Amino acid sequence: MIFDFEEWAQLAKQDQAAFERKRAATIKQAIEDSAHSERERRMLHGLQFRVDMVRRKHKHALGACIEISDMLMDHFYQLAHLDMEDIARQATPPEQDSNCRILPFKPVSHHNKRTLKQ
Repeated sequence: MIFDFEEWAQLAKQDQAAFERKRAATIKQAIEDSAHSERERRMLHGLQFRVDMVRRKHKHALGACIEISDMLMDHFYQLAHLDMEDIARQATPPEQDSNCRILPFKPVSHHNKRTLKQ
């Protein structure tokens, strides 16, 4: 979908109720199109519900914008943190069998380091 700002602005000026109906339908369609599972769909609808509640709570659009921005950044950082935990979990080797023997490696001496670099 191509977003035409002028069209949306004109609709908001002429008919606020129609603007809100179109906004809600467009958001719903965007969620449906982007969710890959029922779980994602529910999460996105829940996030949109929170955004809508913030919009209703504030008398001024700027206050709502700031609070929504903060909320979305918090959500982004939570997702990024979960991704990092998942990456770390995948990178961690499985637990070793208690019968395994760990072989020690001798540290490279300063003399050997110079030789290796040359």
